[in-house]
Amino acid sequence: MRNHSFLALVLALAATVAGAAPPPNLVRPPGTHAEDTCTACHMALDDARLRTPAKLTDNDIHHAQGVTCAGCHGGDPTSEDAAVAMNTAKGFKGKFSHQAIPEMCGSCHSDASFMLRYAPNVPTDQLAQYRTSKHGQALAKGDTNVAICSSCHGAHGVLAVNDARSTVYPTRIVDTCGRCHGDAVLMGHYGIKGNEIAEYKQSAHYAALVTKNDLSAPTCKSCHGAHGATPPGVSSVSNICGTCHVTQRERFDLSPHKDAFAALSQPACESCHSNHAIVHPQDSWIGVGKDQTCGSCHSAGDSGATAATAILAALSGASKGLGGTQQRVDRVQLAGMLMDEAEVKLEDAHQAFIMAQVEIHTVNPSRVEEKTKAVLASTGAAERLAASAETEIRYRRTGLFVSLVVIALAMVTLIFKIRGMER
Repeated sequence: MRNHSFLALVLALAATVAGAAPPPNLVRPPGTHAEDTCTACHMALDDARLRTPAKLTDNDIHHAQGVTCAGCHGGDPTSEDAAVAMNTAKGFKGKFSHQAIPEMCGSCHSDASFMLRYAPNVPTDQLAQYRTSKHGQALAKGDTNVAICSSCHGAHGVLAVNDARSTVYPTRIVDTCGRCHGDAVLMGHYGIKGNEIAEYKQSAHYAALVTKNDLSAPTCKSCHGAHGATPPGVSSVSNICGTCHVTQRERFDLSPHKDAFAALSQPACESCHSNHAIVHPQDSWIGVGKDQTCGSCHSAGDSGATAATAILAALSGASKGLGGTQQRVDRVQLAGMLMDEAEVKLEDAHQAFIMAQVEIHTVNPSRVEEKTKAVLASTGAAERLAASAETEIRYRRTGLFVSLVVIALAMVTLIFKIRGMER
C-alpha cells in the first residue's frame, strides 16, 4: 500500500457526524495552528491522563491541518466554560467506544469531497476495506479485542505515515502489529500461534528492513494488507509472493509442481520457503538427503530426486568455477594488473548464476544447465584474461630480474675499474 494511503487514516479523527464533514467552527483552514480552549484547559489539569492528549497535539497531524479537538469529540471549542464546551446539546460525545471509532474516523476518510481539502490523492475506501477485514468482521460481532484505527495509528499525537516516528512507518509497523499478534495468549483465542512476529524477525525480509534500511522490504501489511487485513489462503500465498518475486513465480508456473501442489491443495512458495521465517535460500537445500528440502516430498530414486541431483550438480560446478576464477582474478589484481575486462566477465557470470538459481523453480535440469553453461562461458573468458595477465606478470618479473642482474654486473665492473684506476 502506498504511503499516502495511511495518511488517509492518519487524518481519521476529524469528523463529528458519520458521512458528513464537520461544521466550519470545528475545522480551521488547513495550516492554521491557533489554540482552542480544549487544549488550554486540559494542559492546566492536574490529572496526567487528561493532560496528555493536549500535550500530544503539538505533533499531531490533525492539529497541524487545523482540526480541533471538537472535530472528533464535538462540543464548543470556543467557550472557556467547561459546561458549555462539553454540552451534549452542542454535539459533545466525550470518549468513544471501541466499536464507534472506525465509523467516526471513516466519517471524514470516506468523504471524498472533504478529503480533497487535505489529501486529494488519498483513497477514501479504508473504512470499506476495514469492514471486509478479519478485524472489522470480528468487531461487527462485538469483539472489542480486535484492532481498530487508533490501535495502529494512535488516537492523539497521530503522526504522518512517512514520519519515522510513526507507529505505521515501515521499520515500526512490525512491532505495532506485534502488540497483538505477538501475544500468544490473546492469539490463542483466534487459533493463531502468536509466534509469527518472532519468526518474521528471523527472516531475510526483516534483515533487509532493519539492517539494510530497505523500506521496500515486505512487512506485515505487504502480504496481509493494512486496512483490509486478512490471512492469505492457500491459493493466494504464491500470488502474494509473486508480486515481488515475479520471475520465480513465472518459472514455478512452468514446473510440474504447479499442478501437483494445486491438486493437493498445498501452498506453492510456502511449502519450500515457509511463510514468516523466510531465510535466504541455499543451493545445498536441493536434494533428498538429511535437511534437504526436496526430501520432504521425494525419496532417492524417484524422478524428483533425479532432477534435484542433476540441478545441484550443475549449480555446484558453476559455483565452484565462479569462485575459483574470482580468486584468480583477485590475485592478479593484487599483483598490480588492471583487470576491468575480467571483472565485467565475472559480473556476467554472476548474473547468469543468479538466473540459474531462479530456473530451479522450473524443476527442469536442462534449463538450469543452460544457464550454468553461460556461467562457465563467462568464467572461461575471465580465466583466459587472468592467464594472460599472469604471463605478463612473469614477463615483467623476468625482465626486472635480468635488468637487476645487468645493473649489478655493471656496478661490480665499475667498482673494479675505479679500484684499478686508483692503483
